[in-house]
Amino acid sequence: MSRSYLPDQVLTDRLLMSDTEAFEELYRRYWHSLYSYSNKKLYSSDDARRIVRDIFIQLWEKRHLLPVDFSISEYLYTEIRNAVVICLNEKLNVESINEMIEREVAYGFSVEALQAARQPVIQHTAQPRIRQSAIKKNNPKYFITLAHLKWLFQTVTAKLL
Repeated sequence: MSRSYLPDQVLTDRLLMSDTEAFEELYRRYWHSLYSYSNKKLYSSDDARRIVRDIFIQLWEKRHLLPVDFSISEYLYTEIRNAVVICLNEKLNVESINEMIEREVAYGFSVEALQAARQPVIQHTAQPRIRQSAIKKNNPKYFITLAHLKWLFQTVTAKLL
């Protein structure tokens, strides 16, 4: 395939027929913008490259299932946005809660207000009792549970995207 500009729809039609040159042209056309977007949101070049690679692999594997009026750009940008959100949620679940609190949240709150959130809950049945004792010790309007922190980060992440 020459380097002349072909419309996305022509490349998509060729992709349906397993044309590797059409796939390579789509890859060259969209890789940089997808990578830039994901790198800007994730602050991780490795994660951004992995996500973009996985999206193009998925596109190639599902090429025979694409609908006739398929918009490749809409598909790629939707997939990259969803993959970035999933990656951020995975990072949120994997990170140490103490590191996360100190790095992301503690700057805006007093240490005393976050003490209850820093203590791991050993038994699920003891959680309401721990929460009540923490509320009695601290001002209730500053009390934050781990569930609140996760919700806060997911909300902020969604608004950033």
